[in-house]
Amino acid sequence: MSLTVKSLNGDTAFLLTFSPPVAPLTSPGLFPGSFTILVDPWLTGPATILGSFFSISEQRSKPCILSLKELEQEPDLILISQDKPDHCHEDSLRQLPHDCESTILAIPPAATKIRSWKHFREDLVHAIPKFDESNKRSIYRLVIPPMSPRGSCGEVTIAWIPARRDISSVHHAIGITYRPPCSVLSATPGRYLDLPELPLSPQPSPRSFRTIASSPRTIVPAPYNDREKTLSILYSPHGVPYEDVQPYASSHLVHEAALPLTALIHSFDRVENPWYLGGNISAGSPGGMHIARSLYAQTWISAHDADKNNRGLSVLQTRIGRFSADTVQDMLLEGVDQKQEKLLRPKLVTLASGQTCKIELG
Repeated sequence: MSLTVKSLNGDTAFLLTFSPPVAPLTSPGLFPGSFTILVDPWLTGPATILGSFFSISEQRSKPCILSLKELEQEPDLILISQDKPDHCHEDSLRQLPHDCESTILAIPPAATKIRSWKHFREDLVHAIPKFDESNKRSIYRLVIPPMSPRGSCGEVTIAWIPARRDISSVHHAIGITYRPPCSVLSATPGRYLDLPELPLSPQPSPRSFRTIASSPRTIVPAPYNDREKTLSILYSPHGVPYEDVQPYASSHLVHEAALPLTALIHSFDRVENPWYLGGNISAGSPGGMHIARSLYAQTWISAHDADKNNRGLSVLQTRIGRFSADTVQDMLLEGVDQKQEKLLRPKLVTLASGQTCKIELG
């Protein structure tokens, strides 16, 4: 089982590919049971906030593709983490056909913005509910059909974790887990059980993936605790306090057996504005340190650290603190004992446009 992270623009546009344990290949080279997520695509043109006089941002490096039409296939899910144009970029998203079959999942302000364009079918655009550990329906679930008639379904879950105190409204985390489908029933009866028939919400699309109401009966683990392992990602390019992530980690990630965290996608560099211009914009490695340590992240991938041409009133007093991968590693190990040190050596990755990072599990 593996996770492949590909950077499309060297900044925050990523293509995530989750692949199950070895199975026969299908065209165009994906395993059955694979799942792809396109995150925050910004491929062409500037990102402007309140007009170019206030904030305009242009990419200095060339994206590895100039259009989403160049993707080998439509992603299964398009994930939009903010309503700001460098994450929710209209020109880039409009490159997809209006009748595309990809589910679009966005935080509520971004979902409202996308619907206002009237480009995509409304039934494919959904707002992510705010995570609430007391409400199982605050986890967005997508079912992956079994790879054989007697197999068990897999599942992808998405959770939105906004910071409780955030002047700039950019500090969020998106939690993602992937559990692959099982190809056949175990030799021991009862090891895996198929999903019960539950009401579908939204209605099934032409794709084979389904979204279902959350239920504690969604998956029944084997009595020997041998169900498939779960990959986990925390995507937070601007950062979020660990105190806001902890309820999600201690409930959902523990329940899904999705720890240690497979990948943390988080900025290395810290970006600060005066308080009246939003204060902290990117928490950087000082902010991500607590998350990486607490969840024993196996890989930390830099996000939102690309060199961009930023202009306008909003950036006149911006201060940027840059941190190399070596510096981040030293910060992670500072003050920890020898036993912890073995667990706190995540692979630190910076991806240029077009580069990939593949993480194998089990």
